[in-house]
Amino acid sequence: MRMRLSAEELESGRLSPETLELAVQLIKVNGYVLFEEVLPRAKVEELFNSYVSILDPYFEQHREEILNPGNGFNDGTNHVRLYLPFIKPFCEEAVIANPLVTEIVDQILGEACYMTYFATNTSMPGGKKKQPVHADTSSRYGDRYDANLPIANLVVNYPLVDVTENNGPMEVWPGGTHLHPDSWYAPGAFSKPKLAEHMHHIKMLMPAGSILIRDDRVWHRGTPNHSDKHRPNIALIYSANAPHKGTIQIPQETYDELSTKAQKLLRKELIGYPAAEPKH
Repeated sequence: MRMRLSAEELESGRLSPETLELAVQLIKVNGYVLFEEVLPRAKVEELFNSYVSILDPYFEQHREEILNPGNGFNDGTNHVRLYLPFIKPFCEEAVIANPLVTEIVDQILGEACYMTYFATNTSMPGGKKKQPVHADTSSRYGDRYDANLPIANLVVNYPLVDVTENNGPMEVWPGGTHLHPDSWYAPGAFSKPKLAEHMHHIKMLMPAGSILIRDDRVWHRGTPNHSDKHRPNIALIYSANAPHKGTIQIPQETYDELSTKAQKLLRKELIGYPAAEPKH
Protein backbone atom coordinates (compact mmCIF):
# COMPACT_ATOMS: atom_id res chain seq x y z
CA MET A 1 0.00 0.00 0.00
CA ARG A 2 2.99 2.27 0.57
CA MET A 3 5.24 2.58 -2.45
CA ARG A 4 8.48 4.38 -3.16
CA LEU A 5 8.99 5.30 -6.77
CA SER A 6 12.35 4.68 -8.40
CA ALA A 7 14.77 7.49 -9.18
CA GLU A 8 14.04 6.91 -12.87
CA GLU A 9 10.29 7.26 -12.36
CA LEU A 10 10.69 10.46 -10.35
CA GLU A 11 13.10 11.98 -12.85
CA SER A 12 11.05 11.08 -15.92
CA GLY A 13 7.67 11.77 -14.36
CA ARG A 14 6.42 8.46 -15.72
CA LEU A 15 5.47 5.27 -13.91
CA SER A 16 6.91 2.00 -15.11
CA PRO A 17 4.27 -0.33 -16.57
CA GLU A 18 4.68 -2.59 -13.53
CA THR A 19 4.20 0.26 -11.04
CA LEU A 20 1.20 1.61 -12.93
CA GLU A 21 -0.54 -1.75 -13.00
CA LEU A 22 0.18 -2.42 -9.32
CA ALA A 23 -1.08 1.02 -8.28
CA VAL A 24 -4.29 0.62 -10.27
CA GLN A 25 -4.96 -2.80 -8.80
CA LEU A 26 -4.26 -1.62 -5.25
CA ILE A 27 -6.84 1.14 -5.62
CA LYS A 28 -9.39 -1.27 -7.06
CA VAL A 29 -8.85 -3.94 -4.40
CA ASN A 30 -7.67 -2.05 -1.33
CA GLY A 31 -9.18 1.38 -1.97
CA TYR A 32 -6.02 3.47 -2.14
CA VAL A 33 -2.34 3.69 -3.00
CA LEU A 34 0.32 5.86 -1.37
CA PHE A 35 3.48 7.07 -3.11
CA GLU A 36 5.91 8.38 -0.50
CA GLU A 37 7.95 11.58 -0.96
CA VAL A 38 7.23 12.48 -4.55
CA LEU A 39 7.23 16.29 -4.58
CA PRO A 40 10.61 17.91 -3.80
CA ARG A 41 10.86 19.37 -0.30
CA ALA A 42 11.50 22.85 -1.67
CA LYS A 43 8.21 22.70 -3.62
CA VAL A 44 6.34 21.40 -0.58
CA GLU A 45 7.71 24.23 1.59
CA GLU A 46 6.64 26.77 -1.04
CA LEU A 47 3.14 25.31 -1.11
CA PHE A 48 2.96 25.20 2.69
CA ASN A 49 4.14 28.80 3.16
CA SER A 50 1.79 30.06 0.44
CA TYR A 51 -1.11 28.19 1.98
CA VAL A 52 -0.50 29.36 5.54
CA SER A 53 -0.27 32.95 4.27
CA ILE A 54 -3.86 32.47 3.06
CA LEU A 55 -5.24 30.28 5.87
CA ASP A 56 -4.14 32.30 8.91
CA PRO A 57 -5.62 35.68 7.87
CA TYR A 58 -8.71 33.94 6.49
CA PHE A 59 -9.29 32.17 9.79
CA GLU A 60 -8.95 35.41 11.75
CA GLN A 61 -11.28 37.25 9.39
CA HIS A 62 -13.95 34.52 9.48
CA ARG A 63 -13.39 33.27 13.00
CA GLU A 64 -17.01 33.69 14.13
CA GLU A 65 -18.37 31.81 11.08
CA ILE A 66 -15.85 28.99 11.41
CA LEU A 67 -16.41 28.64 15.15
CA ASN A 68 -20.20 28.43 14.86
CA PRO A 69 -21.47 25.11 16.28
CA GLY A 70 -22.28 22.47 13.71
CA ASN A 71 -19.91 23.52 10.96
CA GLY A 72 -17.38 20.76 11.63
CA PHE A 73 -14.83 22.85 13.56
CA ASN A 74 -16.49 23.85 16.78
CA ASP A 75 -17.69 20.31 17.42
CA GLY A 76 -14.19 19.56 18.67
CA THR A 77 -12.52 18.18 15.54
CA ASN A 78 -10.78 21.46 14.58
CA HIS A 79 -10.79 20.52 10.90
CA VAL A 80 -11.08 23.27 8.29
CA ARG A 81 -11.81 22.81 4.61
CA LEU A 82 -10.65 25.76 2.52
CA TYR A 83 -11.28 26.06 -1.21
CA LEU A 84 -8.18 27.39 -2.93
CA PRO A 85 -7.95 30.26 -5.39
CA PHE A 86 -6.70 29.04 -8.77
CA ILE A 87 -3.32 30.76 -8.52
CA LYS A 88 0.31 29.69 -8.34
CA PRO A 89 1.85 27.73 -6.75
CA PHE A 90 -1.34 25.74 -6.12
CA CYS A 91 -2.34 25.47 -9.80
CA GLU A 92 1.06 24.37 -11.07
CA GLU A 93 1.23 21.26 -13.23
CA ALA A 94 3.04 19.26 -10.52
CA VAL A 95 -0.11 19.57 -8.41
CA ILE A 96 -3.13 19.63 -10.72
CA ALA A 97 -1.85 17.40 -13.54
CA ASN A 98 1.07 15.48 -12.10
CA PRO A 99 1.74 12.75 -14.69
CA LEU A 100 2.43 10.23 -11.92
CA VAL A 101 -1.18 10.80 -10.85
CA THR A 102 -2.91 11.30 -14.19
CA GLU A 103 -1.58 8.01 -15.58
CA ILE A 104 -3.48 6.22 -12.81
CA VAL A 105 -6.53 8.47 -13.02
CA ASP A 106 -6.85 7.92 -16.78
CA GLN A 107 -6.46 4.18 -16.38
CA ILE A 108 -9.26 3.96 -13.78
CA LEU A 109 -11.66 6.73 -14.79
CA GLY A 110 -10.96 6.92 -18.52
CA GLU A 111 -9.19 9.64 -20.48
CA ALA A 112 -12.40 11.71 -20.67
CA CYS A 113 -12.24 12.33 -16.91
CA TYR A 114 -11.88 15.79 -15.43
CA MET A 115 -10.98 17.58 -12.21
CA THR A 116 -13.94 18.70 -10.08
CA TYR A 117 -12.52 19.80 -6.71
CA PHE A 118 -9.66 22.11 -5.76
CA ALA A 119 -9.32 22.59 -2.02
CA THR A 120 -7.45 21.81 1.19
CA ASN A 121 -8.15 20.05 4.44
CA THR A 122 -6.33 21.20 7.56
CA SER A 123 -6.29 19.61 10.96
CA MET A 124 -5.60 22.59 13.22
CA PRO A 125 -4.10 22.38 16.71
CA GLY A 126 -6.39 21.96 19.69
CA GLY A 127 -8.75 19.30 18.39
CA LYS A 128 -10.39 17.19 21.08
CA LYS A 129 -12.19 14.45 19.15
CA LYS A 130 -12.15 12.43 15.96
CA GLN A 131 -14.48 12.95 13.03
CA PRO A 132 -17.24 10.38 12.52
CA VAL A 133 -16.24 7.59 10.16
CA HIS A 134 -17.55 8.46 6.70
CA ALA A 135 -17.11 8.14 2.95
CA ASP A 136 -16.69 11.17 0.68
CA THR A 137 -19.58 10.22 -1.54
CA SER A 138 -23.26 9.37 -1.50
CA SER A 139 -25.32 6.70 -3.20
CA ARG A 140 -26.09 7.30 -6.86
CA TYR A 141 -29.31 5.27 -6.75
CA GLY A 142 -30.35 5.50 -3.11
CA ASP A 143 -31.65 2.32 -1.50
CA ARG A 144 -32.68 0.87 -4.88
CA TYR A 145 -29.40 -0.63 -6.11
CA ASP A 146 -27.69 -3.43 -4.23
CA ALA A 147 -24.63 -3.92 -6.42
CA ASN A 148 -21.16 -2.44 -6.42
CA LEU A 149 -20.55 0.29 -9.02
CA PRO A 150 -17.31 1.21 -10.81
CA ILE A 151 -15.06 3.87 -9.29
CA ALA A 152 -16.52 7.27 -10.16
CA ASN A 153 -14.22 9.63 -8.22
CA LEU A 154 -10.60 9.56 -7.11
CA VAL A 155 -9.43 11.82 -4.28
CA VAL A 156 -5.78 12.90 -4.43
CA ASN A 157 -4.08 14.32 -1.34
CA TYR A 158 -0.71 16.04 -1.09
CA PRO A 159 0.38 16.43 2.57
CA LEU A 160 2.31 19.68 3.07
CA VAL A 161 3.98 18.54 6.31
CA ASP A 162 5.13 15.19 7.63
CA VAL A 163 1.99 13.43 8.89
CA THR A 164 2.74 11.80 12.24
CA GLU A 165 0.86 10.13 15.09
CA ASN A 166 0.78 13.50 16.83
CA ASN A 167 -0.55 15.97 14.26
CA GLY A 168 -3.90 14.60 13.18
CA PRO A 169 -3.39 11.77 10.70
CA MET A 170 -6.33 10.51 8.70
CA GLU A 171 -7.52 7.04 9.69
CA VAL A 172 -8.60 4.74 6.85
CA TRP A 173 -10.60 1.50 6.69
CA PRO A 174 -8.98 -0.25 3.71
CA GLY A 175 -9.55 -3.49 1.91
CA GLY A 176 -13.24 -3.50 1.09
CA THR A 177 -15.22 -0.56 2.48
CA HIS A 178 -15.26 0.90 -1.05
CA LEU A 179 -16.60 -2.37 -2.48
CA HIS A 180 -20.00 -2.32 -0.79
CA PRO A 181 -23.19 -2.03 -2.87
CA ASP A 182 -24.27 1.44 -3.91
CA SER A 183 -27.08 1.40 -1.33
CA TRP A 184 -24.48 1.38 1.47
CA TYR A 185 -23.83 5.05 0.76
CA ALA A 186 -27.50 6.05 1.00
CA PRO A 187 -28.80 7.93 4.07
CA GLY A 188 -30.55 4.86 5.42
CA ALA A 189 -27.51 2.59 5.33
CA PHE A 190 -26.28 0.90 8.51
CA SER A 191 -24.11 3.12 10.72
CA LYS A 192 -20.54 3.22 9.42
CA PRO A 193 -19.13 4.51 12.75
CA LYS A 194 -20.81 1.64 14.62
CA LEU A 195 -19.37 -0.98 12.28
CA ALA A 196 -15.99 0.73 11.95
CA GLU A 197 -15.18 0.39 15.65
CA HIS A 198 -15.04 -3.38 15.14
CA MET A 199 -13.01 -3.32 11.92
CA HIS A 200 -9.35 -3.05 10.99
CA HIS A 201 -8.14 0.48 10.27
CA ILE A 202 -4.80 2.25 9.88
CA LYS A 203 -3.38 5.73 10.32
CA MET A 204 -2.09 7.34 7.14
CA LEU A 205 1.36 8.40 8.34
CA MET A 206 3.41 9.80 5.48
CA PRO A 207 6.21 12.23 4.70
CA ALA A 208 5.48 15.68 3.27
CA GLY A 209 5.21 15.64 -0.51
CA SER A 210 3.72 12.15 -0.67
CA ILE A 211 0.74 11.43 -2.90
CA LEU A 212 -2.30 9.54 -1.62
CA ILE A 213 -4.82 8.41 -4.26
CA ARG A 214 -8.05 6.85 -3.01
CA ASP A 215 -11.51 5.81 -4.09
CA ASP A 216 -13.86 8.37 -2.54
CA ARG A 217 -15.98 5.54 -1.11
CA VAL A 218 -13.25 4.38 1.28
CA TRP A 219 -14.30 4.87 4.91
CA HIS A 220 -12.08 7.28 6.82
CA ARG A 221 -12.01 10.01 9.48
CA GLY A 222 -9.83 12.88 10.64
CA THR A 223 -8.18 12.73 14.05
CA PRO A 224 -7.18 15.48 16.53
CA ASN A 225 -4.00 17.43 15.96
CA HIS A 226 -2.07 17.38 19.27
CA SER A 227 0.87 19.40 17.90
CA ASP A 228 1.18 23.19 17.86
CA LYS A 229 1.27 23.51 14.04
CA HIS A 230 -1.22 23.10 11.20
CA ARG A 231 -1.45 19.73 9.42
CA PRO A 232 -2.63 20.72 5.92
CA ASN A 233 -3.00 18.77 2.75
CA ILE A 234 -4.12 19.76 -0.72
CA ALA A 235 -7.21 17.83 -1.81
CA LEU A 236 -8.19 17.31 -5.45
CA ILE A 237 -10.93 15.15 -6.93
CA TYR A 238 -10.94 13.65 -10.42
CA SER A 239 -14.23 12.32 -11.76
CA ALA A 240 -15.36 10.03 -14.54
CA ASN A 241 -17.02 11.73 -17.49
CA ALA A 242 -20.56 12.55 -16.35
CA PRO A 243 -22.76 15.67 -16.10
CA HIS A 244 -20.94 18.29 -14.05
CA LYS A 245 -21.43 21.96 -13.27
CA GLY A 246 -18.08 23.71 -12.90
CA THR A 247 -17.18 25.50 -9.67
CA ILE A 248 -13.45 26.30 -10.07
CA GLN A 249 -12.90 29.84 -11.35
CA ILE A 250 -9.92 30.02 -13.73
CA PRO A 251 -8.68 33.24 -15.35
CA GLN A 252 -8.38 32.89 -19.12
CA GLU A 253 -4.68 33.76 -19.17
CA THR A 254 -3.99 31.15 -16.49
CA TYR A 255 -5.90 28.51 -18.44
CA ASP A 256 -4.07 29.40 -21.65
CA GLU A 257 -0.71 28.77 -19.94
CA LEU A 258 -1.64 25.26 -18.82
CA SER A 259 -0.57 22.12 -20.62
CA THR A 260 -2.98 20.41 -23.00
CA LYS A 261 -3.54 17.71 -20.38
CA ALA A 262 -4.38 20.19 -17.61
CA GLN A 263 -6.71 22.11 -19.92
CA LYS A 264 -8.54 18.88 -20.73
CA LEU A 265 -8.91 18.03 -17.03
CA LEU A 266 -10.35 21.49 -16.32
CA ARG A 267 -12.45 21.91 -19.45
CA LYS A 268 -15.78 21.91 -17.56
CA GLU A 269 -14.79 24.55 -15.01
CA LEU A 270 -15.49 28.31 -15.00
CA ILE A 271 -12.86 29.40 -17.51
CA GLY A 272 -12.51 33.12 -18.06
CA TYR A 273 -13.55 34.07 -14.52
CA PRO A 274 -11.22 35.79 -12.04
CA ALA A 275 -9.64 33.47 -9.49
CA ALA A 276 -12.09 33.17 -6.59
CA GLU A 277 -11.22 34.25 -3.09
CA PRO A 278 -10.57 31.38 -0.66
CA LYS A 279 -13.66 30.19 1.18
CA HIS A 280 -14.55 27.50 3.69
